[in-house]
Amino acid sequence: MSTAWSDGHFIAGDIALDFANTVFRRTPELGADLLGGADDLMSWLQRAELLPSRADSLDDAALRRARVLREHLWAIFDAQVDGHSLPAQALAGLLDTARRGIGAEVSVHADGSVAARSARGALTVLALAGVRLAVSPPPRPVRRCDRCGWFFLDTSRGRRRRWCSMKTCGNQAKAARFRSAHP
Repeated sequence: MSTAWSDGHFIAGDIALDFANTVFRRTPELGADLLGGADDLMSWLQRAELLPSRADSLDDAALRRARVLREHLWAIFDAQVDGHSLPAQALAGLLDTARRGIGAEVSVHADGSVAARSARGALTVLALAGVRLAVSPPPRPVRRCDRCGWFFLDTSRGRRRRWCSMKTCGNQAKAARFRSAHP
């Protein structure tokens, strides 16, 4: 069964974080992988507007590379959220993914923006976005949802946001708190 991507899958505030969130949940245990096949990856890249107008298709090897990329992103973002040093192996993995696609599969423009020339190049764009977040974190901190473990940029006024989305995890947390206070 193919994943139907919606706006609810793109709530993180950064494309690399959104890609890291392509599982049903990360906590308390890892949930279902929303990238069930190469077609799911293609449709996610299309929905994220990372594909060029005439993109080639992706195979299972590209799906495996995408999942490895996602694991590197998890390691980097978990370290940032927890206030730890970035894991060298994960950062090296992001840099390697980025290096392999520069030139042939990705255009880097004078203003620093990047555009994929192929479907495989879209993974390079994601790796570059992850490198950017890793080495130059934004003023809005990367956070992890208290309920599902998805990552997001905390754009709240007081920088105390706890949930990926008020529609899902925030509502569930508030309902659970109400039920426990009113047995």
